[in-house]
Amino acid sequence: MYDTLLYHEIGKDRMYKTWHTTWRPLFMYVYSDGGSIVTKERIFPIKKGALVLISPGTYHYTMPEIPETYNRSKLILSKQKYTKVRALLRGDEEYLDVFDRSVFYAQIPPEEQAAVDSIFEEAAACKNRSGTDPVLLSCVLRLLYYLKIYAAESTAAGNGYISKAIQFINENIADTLDIDRVCRAVNTSKYHFCRQFKYHTGQTVMEYILNTRIVLAKGELETTNASVSQISEKCGFSSASYFSRVFKETTGCTPLQYRRNFRNM
Repeated sequence: MYDTLLYHEIGKDRMYKTWHTTWRPLFMYVYSDGGSIVTKERIFPIKKGALVLISPGTYHYTMPEIPETYNRSKLILSKQKYTKVRALLRGDEEYLDVFDRSVFYAQIPPEEQAAVDSIFEEAAACKNRSGTDPVLLSCVLRLLYYLKIYAAESTAAGNGYISKAIQFINENIADTLDIDRVCRAVNTSKYHFCRQFKYHTGQTVMEYILNTRIVLAKGELETTNASVSQISEKCGFSSASYFSRVFKETTGCTPLQYRRNFRNM
């Protein structure tokens, strides 16, 4: 599997507001302000100078405020090269938490932003040439260095009630959730909230809750041996039979078929 490098990709992400994952580590660097990177666990702000590492298998989507001007660079690293990097840093305890998190987020200060951009530019310049392993490894090691020294606490993007609602849903996804409960949590009226939520996310509140539960269930099926009943309860479905039915409607296969297909890939 080859490395993938997109340098200063501007415009709407083809996976905009759509849950997805990559089974290779993704480094992303942002040049524009406004919006959110949403994961199943937390929300991270889209800000100029944000450097993000998304681990393999982490479901997420981007929600920039102005999709047409969303500006970012991406380096999707081959598993072989990522293994080399981890081997090089195996004895350095400072980097263990970088590899162990599903998302590692750093805010690069203005005086260092050009330097980080030049790393992506360097990687882009050499990606189609042979014998580039040392160069790309050097780029990745430098990106990890910047991630580590400028690591930031994850926060909800902005102070808007839509961001707060998404965070509330993600944090309480295993509980009984409905529109009224979410509205109370963010202290807003149902009618206005529902209109704005659909506008910002492309989904109704209940569609977002269901899709998030399906995403979490996929992760459980892929990474654990938990039963369908256990996964159903953990992901907030009212019963195992309801979980199995909506999972098949959404994915085209039963939960156990999904697990079997994934493990045979």
